[in-house]
Amino acid sequence: MLIQFTFKNFRSFRDEVTLDLSATSIKEHEDRVVEFGNEKLLTAAAIFGANASGKSNVQEAFKYMNDYVINSFLYGGDISYNDREFNAPTPFLFDEVSRNRESMFEVFFIQKESNKVVTYQYGFCIDSKGISEEWLSKSYKTSPEFKTIFYRNREENELDLSGISEKDRNNIETALEPETLIVSLGAKLKVGILKKLEIGF
Repeated sequence: MLIQFTFKNFRSFRDEVTLDLSATSIKEHEDRVVEFGNEKLLTAAAIFGANASGKSNVQEAFKYMNDYVINSFLYGGDISYNDREFNAPTPFLFDEVSRNRESMFEVFFIQKESNKVVTYQYGFCIDSKGISEEWLSKSYKTSPEFKTIFYRNREENELDLSGISEKDRNNIETALEPETLIVSLGAKLKVGILKKLEIGF
């Protein structure tokens, strides 16, 4: 279940924006609040504002992230094999700096796994060259500290897959392309934890 969705430098949004589904302490409409682990979450949210204020672009940002997670294993590699072209995001274009910078997408969400409640933090940064950064970590209700499952950084040439089994690490390292998300590739390769995560999208 989604807790937060954050994005930055996408279409009409230059600065970081967060859609937060955490419930407040207001008692009105308690029937629209669910308890999940130690979280109280809203089952629905509304976005309102003036015409042309960017409401639909919040939805488009979430749709972009969702589609990219599901389809990114189709991008890169042998172009003759893939029938999908790399889908780079549209950054904020009314700023010379922003138009050449990466876009960022991140979610916090919660799932039940084997009678345990797990909170995940997953996100990636992407530009016209592909994925510049990607991260996944998790925490349990009993221990709020997040533990890294994987982290990659193109500029630092860093790839940390320490939260994934050694066999699966080798398969990911071999097949990973600059435009491909680890979570998408891992789900395709049937890596347990990443398959579970991809289904959430």
